[in-house]
Amino acid sequence: MITLVETFLNTCKKHAGATAVIDQTGSATYDTIYQEAREIAAQLLAEDTGNTIGILLPAGKRFVTTFYGILMAGKTPVPLNYLLSSSQLLFVSQNAGIETVFTNSLFKPLLGNHIRRIFSCEEKIPHALIGEEKIKRGDAEDLAAILYTSGTDANPKGVMLTHKNFLSNLDGCIHAFKFTDKDILLGILPLFHTYALTTTLILPTCVGATVVYLERFSGPKVLEVIEKYKITCISAIPSMYRMLVRAVTSTKHNVSSLRLCTSGGEHLPGEILAAFNKAFPVRLMEGYGLTEATAVVSVNTPEKYKPNSIGAPLDNLEVKIAGESGQCLPANKEGEIWVKGPNIMKGYYKLPNETEKTITSDNWLKTGDYGKVDTEGFLWITGRKKDLIIISGENVSPREIEQVIGEHEKVFEVAVVGVPDKVRGEVPKACIVLHEHAMCSEEEIRDHCMQRLPNYKVPKYFEFLKELPHSPTGKILKRVLRQ
Repeated sequence: MITLVETFLNTCKKHAGATAVIDQTGSATYDTIYQEAREIAAQLLAEDTGNTIGILLPAGKRFVTTFYGILMAGKTPVPLNYLLSSSQLLFVSQNAGIETVFTNSLFKPLLGNHIRRIFSCEEKIPHALIGEEKIKRGDAEDLAAILYTSGTDANPKGVMLTHKNFLSNLDGCIHAFKFTDKDILLGILPLFHTYALTTTLILPTCVGATVVYLERFSGPKVLEVIEKYKITCISAIPSMYRMLVRAVTSTKHNVSSLRLCTSGGEHLPGEILAAFNKAFPVRLMEGYGLTEATAVVSVNTPEKYKPNSIGAPLDNLEVKIAGESGQCLPANKEGEIWVKGPNIMKGYYKLPNETEKTITSDNWLKTGDYGKVDTEGFLWITGRKKDLIIISGENVSPREIEQVIGEHEKVFEVAVVGVPDKVRGEVPKACIVLHEHAMCSEEEIRDHCMQRLPNYKVPKYFEFLKELPHSPTGKILKRVLRQ
């Protein structure tokens, strides 16, 4: 059974002189990142650093070499979310038992004084290398990372992912999108997120492709980088594509090198999909996944594509729509999305009860998302189980209401939540951000909804905001809106 370390070593040997990473510091070949990973492994083994090692770094070469260096030392990397509050970051560090963190001078103050050993990337790494015979290759069932969920509802939970989890998901993605060493990927998402870690770090370093990292997202800058480096593939979240569409209308760049753009992390509004497909030479492919399933569950592909769906499940996993008792529902019936396969997490770190609630005795992962599968095998997501609004006993998905309001030409972004109501139990409330300089009244939005929704689904309340609260991975924080 192969591991991430063995795959990385094979890639570095096969593509030694090829460019692996380009970031703000320059470019590095596969041989360079291999040697630096060996230095980091030696650094970890030279003293008592503990078994779980934190990475508090922006996307770039140093994150790549640190991630593999930790694995080569036989330890478990824990990518840390630098956008968490200090209290949440402290919780994660203590929960994971982190004694050592790799960071930089910018993020170092976030750690306070509770980490025993801090390695700064500005420090000169010792030139000693771990001997090749001492490299820990591990086992397929060993932990390859602990990734903490964004904590939109409570404290973050540590998701334990194995080498097999990552590699199986990688196989599914490579088969679906035909990634090769000729691809040049753009890394614009933070690598503490499973979607980014899998698609813009592990994937390129396993197939021998090149990845270009940007520390900060900017629509015009991304277009410039696509043209300069002839980017072929982008993985991003809907809010980033919204900004790209806005940028491409005001600047001129050659983006003809693109062959694949995928959207994940949250629901892709129909208006963004339509605008992107009109402005760019490739269609935007929406997919679906979650940390507990390593990264990707379903995807649209150029060969198998249905707009506004979240695609067909990857070939090497199973998806079913489950009823209240776990039974498999027929096509087009809504229920909870369950996933089964080699990509399913080992469990939540130090949370056996939570793990038992989430993974069934026959290894189905309960995602907490509601959806359906159509007669052609495409998966459609209809909302989060916890976000359902119960109006006079009727389950209402906020997504349907959001889709309608989002189609209004003056609306930039919208989120719908349920609020208490003495008569109906709950009623919808719409939180709306308008396009810049747009003027719009509550009556105008209500009339728009009345023409397209049943009366009971029309929001009772409307609130216009300057912006919506987002998690570090771009998801709208409905918990904050409800509060």
